[in-house]
Amino acid sequence: MTNKRRPYKTYPKAFKLEAPRLMEESNKPASEVAMQLGLRRN
Repeated sequence: MTNKRRPYKTYPKAFKLEAPRLMEESNKPASEVAMQLGLRRN
């Protein structure tokens, strides 16, 4: 019984630039912003 790995998610460049900006500018914890974006905190 072998489990196949799911392929890695790929994100567009605009999303990769916007996500850190949202974390810096919001007053919310990074974990909350990551959860809203559907990302892991790290």
